[in-house]
Amino acid sequence: MNSLIEKFIERAVLAGAEVEQFSNIQEAADFLKIFFRENKIEKGLISSDLKTSGLFGETSSHFDLKPAPDTLWIDVGLVAADHGVAETGTLVHFDLGDDEKNVWTLPETCLCLLEKSKIVPDLEAIAPRIAGHLAKCVSPSPQVSLVTGPSRTADIECQLTIGVHGPSRLIILLI
Repeated sequence: MNSLIEKFIERAVLAGAEVEQFSNIQEAADFLKIFFRENKIEKGLISSDLKTSGLFGETSSHFDLKPAPDTLWIDVGLVAADHGVAETGTLVHFDLGDDEKNVWTLPETCLCLLEKSKIVPDLEAIAPRIAGHLAKCVSPSPQVSLVTGPSRTADIECQLTIGVHGPSRLIILLI
């Protein structure tokens, strides 16, 4: 295995993420079907690029692009990362607005697809792409999400809490 990929996996796991590796997208789709069945997940959020890709067939029909107005709890979000950063095990996503960012941040569990070919050594390697994305005028609020492991915070008493400001579980589907 490529040392860049090994380093990404090692750092992502150290940050609390789970990493599942697949040879192709069909293996990942099969994993998702089993995951949803075993965890009794019937609804969730999906990023618009994955929804329109058709990669997950009927599985994606159970996912919405935005939460319903009366939704208080979202079990799972399914999104694809634009890059992975080996140095830190970080996922990078070029969001075009809040709806895309919600898929990363609102659900209890975030399932993120990442192609091995999109893993870079460090943020410096994609700095021009980040700058280019943020300079886009097409979107009213282009954003860059950097996700390293499940959400965590510590209060004044230094009590670590997982999942307060984002998913308590991050599963990276490495293809």
